[in-house]
Amino acid sequence: MLSSLRVPPGQDGKRLDAAVHTLLEASRKQARDLITIGCVAVNGVLAEATTRLREGDLLGWYPEHHGLSLALGIPVVYADDDAIVLHKPPRLAVHGGPLVDRSVADSLEEVLPGAGLAQRLDREASGLLLVGRDAPALALLGKAMEAGEITREYLAIVAGVPEFEQRTIDLPLRVTDEPHGDRPKTVVDPQGQRAVSHVTVEMTRKDSALVRVRLETGRTHQIRAHLAAIGHPLLGDPRYGDAGKNAAAKATFGVSRTMLHGARLTFPKPGTAMLVTAEAMHEPDFVRLFPKLSAPRLSAPTEGTRD
Repeated sequence: MLSSLRVPPGQDGKRLDAAVHTLLEASRKQARDLITIGCVAVNGVLAEATTRLREGDLLGWYPEHHGLSLALGIPVVYADDDAIVLHKPPRLAVHGGPLVDRSVADSLEEVLPGAGLAQRLDREASGLLLVGRDAPALALLGKAMEAGEITREYLAIVAGVPEFEQRTIDLPLRVTDEPHGDRPKTVVDPQGQRAVSHVTVEMTRKDSALVRVRLETGRTHQIRAHLAAIGHPLLGDPRYGDAGKNAAAKATFGVSRTMLHGARLTFPKPGTAMLVTAEAMHEPDFVRLFPKLSAPRLSAPTEGTRD
């Protein structure tokens, strides 16, 4: 479960790593390691060890999963006997490859042999990632995914300000290897597979917007391809985005990756009638563009029953 604590007067002005060492009764090394891999948030936003705290700031962490998080080197948001929800940091590949030094799959194989990924997440993207602990659990999660029983919501920052508040993008998609050889690209094609994304505008700036996307289907690069197709590609996306707008966002806000974040995940607990909902902490690069995201929004994974 998520734990949270208001920074007391005695910790005002202290560095985050020092406060975690004191307040969580963790060793100094453990405190630094937990912060480094992304297990501690300040006011809902993942923070660095050198962050200076103010009295009243809200710290958030998942103490019961610290051991597994440290072993994997990836924050664990939820875990039971069958399923795990990870918070993948940006730029960490999900699967191994020729140019991949370390991947989520590698960490799972080392620490939890037999565990497997129940969904995909682009290397540059951050956020929630669902894992089955063993083959039977993974099979059940796979069936739930195919049946549309797993709800995935993402936050994305797009170029330009949409003229709509809500929109359903229903455009078939096809994966092609052109023009990048073995690097797949997804294109809108009437002969492609059905793909549906539900988009809601959350906040806007002069030249960009924060949108929430709920996937009805899960095609390769679906969000990136769909938003590009309606004229609002993700900021920082080198494949589907606008090079000029990406350069401006990098110069102004330090945007250096595709701005996509798995924010919320609801799935059936394997073998039961229970539904689990997990919500991710915010990434700092999202908050640089939309500071209101820094307001405390931490919530613990919750369980409920299916209708």
